[in-house]
Amino acid sequence: MTMIRPSSPTISQSLPQSSISVSKEQRNKQDAVESPSDDYDDDYDDEEDVPSQEKPEVSDNALLGTNLLTKDYIEQARASEQVTLKCEVSNPTSNTIIMWYYNQKIIFQHKNKLTPDPRYSLNPDFSLQIDNVQLADEGVYSCQVLPNKMSVKIELQLLTPPRDVHIMHGNKIIHDKIEVHQRDRKFILLCSAGGHPAPLITWSHKGRHLDEENSRQIGIVLRKEFLDIHEVKLQHAGDYECMAQNGIGDPVSVTVTVSVKGSPIIHKHTSYINSAIGENVELVCLYDSNPAPRKIQWLRDDEVVQQSAGQTTITNDHHNHHNRTRLTIRNLQQKDLKAYYCKIENELGDATSKTIVGLQPGGAHLIYSNVSDGLLHTWWKIHSIQQISEMQVLYRGENTKYTPVTAEISSHDQNPDGYTWTIRKSVRLPEGEWFVTARARNTEGWSSAESLPHQFQIRDAMANIRVASIGGGSSGAHRTLPVLSAGGLVLLLLPFVKSLVY
Repeated sequence: MTMIRPSSPTISQSLPQSSISVSKEQRNKQDAVESPSDDYDDDYDDEEDVPSQEKPEVSDNALLGTNLLTKDYIEQARASEQVTLKCEVSNPTSNTIIMWYYNQKIIFQHKNKLTPDPRYSLNPDFSLQIDNVQLADEGVYSCQVLPNKMSVKIELQLLTPPRDVHIMHGNKIIHDKIEVHQRDRKFILLCSAGGHPAPLITWSHKGRHLDEENSRQIGIVLRKEFLDIHEVKLQHAGDYECMAQNGIGDPVSVTVTVSVKGSPIIHKHTSYINSAIGENVELVCLYDSNPAPRKIQWLRDDEVVQQSAGQTTITNDHHNHHNRTRLTIRNLQQKDLKAYYCKIENELGDATSKTIVGLQPGGAHLIYSNVSDGLLHTWWKIHSIQQISEMQVLYRGENTKYTPVTAEISSHDQNPDGYTWTIRKSVRLPEGEWFVTARARNTEGWSSAESLPHQFQIRDAMANIRVASIGGGSSGAHRTLPVLSAGGLVLLLLPFVKSLVY
């Protein structure tokens, strides 16, 4: 409804028409009787006939005009509460009309209610009241003031626990599982969740929480609710869990299984096994393959190992989220001291790992190291069924050969797999970069030492510097070195060059 405002009153409009007519009549009579202008000027009272120049009174409200004072805002509430949405209007007149809309659907036309919902009511101050507010009431409400054509928008949000949580790939929701190919260059998962406040999203892979560091190690980039894999590999297969939480109610999580098609990948095997004549030996190979392998083989040198009820058994099963194949050799003989190969083949390729069975000691594993009194202290473990007769710690610089020093046997204990021997040795090394390893000799010979160097950086220490923790062996255990005084040595263990897994 459009309203046209009247213009300013003219002079003729300011007085009644009757008074104007009488005045003219009298003036005409006087003009007919009295012709001299001087007499006319003396007798005529100018003020009696000239209309008043004063304007009619205007109220303050008319001067200020009708205005909508409420600005766009967000209203938050909890379920079952009463909510009042503001629409503050200054100087309303009898012509002012208030319209309320919900998601562009009209619910009030001035005082006329156009919705059957009894929970809605219009207050005298034009605000909209909603009783027992529910999740379905969320949305955008707008109040419009006519004929001024002014409006305000209010977004109603309900404070709720995370809801509608799901994992998406592209524009599709993944309900259970998804299959990707190893050749794919990029794979992105999106965790979508509703609720107010906006939920915080965290990811896990195979039951392990993904933070920035460990996700980077397996080739995953985290971007809030997005999970990016830029080069798909078999290691990216497994269960992915998205958890949404916003501090209201319990967290909500969903899980999808990602399978990766590609050539097989071998995750873990033992590169060397120490044994003895007459002992039983088990070689283990953990792998993943999708599609399923069409051939699983064990080879002795170039010859395929055949199962024999008396001596060799091949067992294929599942272990620790991986497929597993095991070769068991009973009553080991001299002819069995060979290199063995685990070979997994599917329609997209194959993978092979090598394990040597021998009588010499296994490789040395660093389990602890420390610096004190200018000495590098190291503790090592070596596996050997046979009696150890000699142990050595070897060190070299970046461009020098290994220098061996004799180490003492601190202890050895028997376990279900055989014997584990502990080497302990302290070495004084000058400042610089060093490669350190250890080896042992039993009745059959020396173990291989150069395959297990650990890189150290030794430098002059500043006073009261706390040394970073260092890794112990392949287990990933960490220990913290003490605070060193000035003039001491600082030991920084860099990533292992190579590690042997028992």
